[in-house]
Amino acid sequence: MNLKHQTIDSQHSIPSDGVILVNKDSGIRTTALLNRVKKILHLKKAGHAGTLDPFAEGLVVVLYGNATKVMEYIGDFKEYICTVRLGIITDTDDPDGNIIKQTAVPDFPKEKLEEVLPKFRGKIKQKVPLYSAIKKDGERLYKKAREGIEIKDLPIRDVYIKKLKLLDFSPPFFVMRCIANRGTYMRALARDIGNSLGYGAHLSKLTRVKVDPYDITDALKLSDIEEGKLKVIKLRDALPHLSAITLDEEGVWNFVHGGKVRGFYPEGLYQVKNHLGNLIGIGKGETYAVQPVKVLYST
Repeated sequence: MNLKHQTIDSQHSIPSDGVILVNKDSGIRTTALLNRVKKILHLKKAGHAGTLDPFAEGLVVVLYGNATKVMEYIGDFKEYICTVRLGIITDTDDPDGNIIKQTAVPDFPKEKLEEVLPKFRGKIKQKVPLYSAIKKDGERLYKKAREGIEIKDLPIRDVYIKKLKLLDFSPPFFVMRCIANRGTYMRALARDIGNSLGYGAHLSKLTRVKVDPYDITDALKLSDIEEGKLKVIKLRDALPHLSAITLDEEGVWNFVHGGKVRGFYPEGLYQVKNHLGNLIGIGKGETYAVQPVKVLYST
């Protein structure tokens, strides 16, 4: 998807609302990356469209200003390149955890793995990792785990794996490309595939290459931003995956005050803009009208 970037020197003023794509390095927490970007660019309000574990690398979508209000409309699906290590199980399901079991992995045929993968495509049940931010009994699981509290029944969630393709096979490692909906844990996917093969596994490397509709090829490293380089997607251009509706002044006033936009609009979400092309809100199609669901500016 062709995105409209504004390339600027971060020493100069930047748009008041926008999106910045950052290619995170392994070893830094997403919150630390966000705080660093906020400090460099003097941003008062900013957030991100999905955490990456410290060991992981890849695309982090930073939104600031009023762009934070459209965060929920970004990243319905995310794409990853996953390297899985069979035969070693860790308590975190990643390389940063403690090894709790090791199993010898024979040089088995690739067909054995390809026979297992179909059961992990489409709608599946996924048990969340022990070390995760999901809450149980009012407390996040990773806090319970660090405190040594025994957790008998980990939450199970419905997730959707849109695409799962084997890219490389070199036992005890294999590499796969996965496109999944938000909330899907790649660590849990690696763990469960390893268990299905009978060897156990953990996710040894993870690269996020896409957060729908954004791609890592448009991202900058944190070091680039520290050096004064910057590419900003203006709020008006931040949702290219949603069809746009343009309203005149009267239509804008009506929309921001809760009025419907009349016309033929199939079901789905729409970005609503004023005559200058500025994004004023999000609407939901109801066949013969669009109902406001998010208003960014009031009049």
